[in-house]
Amino acid sequence: MKKNIWLIGFFVILAGALVAMWAAGKNTSLPPLAGNAETTATFEILLDDHVLGKSDAKVTIMEYGDFQCPACASYAPFLVGIAQKYPNDVRLVYRHFPLKTIHFRAEAASYVAEAASKQGKFWEMSEKLFENQSDWSTKRDNADFEKYATELGLDLLKFRSDAASTETKDRVERDLKNAISLKLNSTPTIYINGVLYDNSQSGDALLAQVEAEIAK
Repeated sequence: MKKNIWLIGFFVILAGALVAMWAAGKNTSLPPLAGNAETTATFEILLDDHVLGKSDAKVTIMEYGDFQCPACASYAPFLVGIAQKYPNDVRLVYRHFPLKTIHFRAEAASYVAEAASKQGKFWEMSEKLFENQSDWSTKRDNADFEKYATELGLDLLKFRSDAASTETKDRVERDLKNAISLKLNSTPTIYINGVLYDNSQSGDALLAQVEAEIAK
């Protein structure tokens, strides 16, 4: 009898863990979405979008990401690397999609990246946030964020003010609403020239798709 109870308990815990793992890839902070993400989309690149690469590049990689998302941290150096490998042909655009319920510091990190952007350091701050994700993501204070700002040579008073500003919060909210309009519910979500990339594939497949677009 005790053995059976132990087995039942084990499977209940296992089932809970599997559900939690599934939820980690979904944006449970948003209302339920009808269907899957839009498979194609037309993007207008705005003046304050975060762009790495030339405006006339043949290929646009549009990423909707979350700084506390482990998968986004894995993709980040790879995507930046593609843009750097093909500086004339590829531009990378990052838009915020913080999964606020399952990643309690994601929204704050988005504000931090926006504040750094106002001093010309968006990509540098993004790199620090992803590389040090396991440090700042478990804390409720901003000490780590301010440390990164100092390391990047930012004006700390301006950084603090910008990170807390209504303008910054509205900027992140704009990206979030844009993601919702596309029915996105996980990160990273990536479009290559307006076509949704299936991120269950390997990085090699993503690179091949980009190179095929360049060759057109």
